[in-house]
Order: sequence, then C-alpha cells, then structure tokens
Amino acid sequence: MIMADVDILRAACCVAGINGEVTDRQREALRALARRVGVGAASLQAMIDRALADKRFFEEQFDYEQKDPEGVLVTLWKVAAIDGRVSQDERELLTRFAQKLRVAEDRMQELIEQAKQALQQGRQAQSPAAEAPLSEQTVRLDEQNA
Repeated sequence: MIMADVDILRAACCVAGINGEVTDRQREALRALARRVGVGAASLQAMIDRALADKRFFEEQFDYEQKDPEGVLVTLWKVAAIDGRVSQDERELLTRFAQKLRVAEDRMQELIEQAKQALQQGRQAQSPAAEAPLSEQTVRLDEQNA
C-alpha cells in the first residue's frame, strides 16, 4: 500500500463527508477506490467515520507528493459529483485541496469543465476509481525540501 494513494482515498472520504452524510453512490465509489488502493472495509469505514466526525480531517491529507495532482483533483471532483450535485462545502474543500496540491484555482475549474465534458461525451469513466492517478511516490513533501 502506497501512502500517497491512501492520501487520495482519505481526501475522497473528506469530500464525500463534508456535508455530514455520505451518499450510497459516494460509498460505492469510495469502496471501489479503496479496493484499488488496497485498503480494507474496516479501515475505509474508519476513514469515512473520521471524515464525518472531524471537519478538519482534510488538513491532514496530502503529506505525500502526488505524481498527478491534476488527476487527483478530477478524481475528488468525481467523488463529489457522483450523486448528481456538488455542494458549496464540497467546492470549497476541492479548492483547499487544489491549494495543497499546488494547482491554481482557475486550472482546477478548467479540469472540472473538461471532466464534465468527457463524462457527457462518454470519453471518461464515471467511477472515480476507474481513472484515479495512483502514485508510486512515497517521499513526504516536508522531506523533499530538507
């Protein structure tokens, strides 16, 4: 299990739980992502529970550099959008994650628009897990600058 991949899963749990509930479709997407990452059901449930109980849980995410931060944001947006809507809280959290991942907000908006178009045209899978950019990178960000 690669910690950078676990960061993506935890962040996805934060996005799904920011409204105080995780929809069935979001849970399904999180389970699929957890399977790809190699996280078991009990650990996933603990992440979801933490995301629901601790609205500051997101601050602990992305200690590991992501090889494809833009792809990570698209994956997180898909988790938010899979239930047919993206709430204001989800948008704000996506913006915070974009900052942590060093992706400009206007670039994030471009990526979201591209993902929407790709989904509508059937060029991209709806499932966040299908194209999640899982990483081989395991160097902590604070260690890179040392």
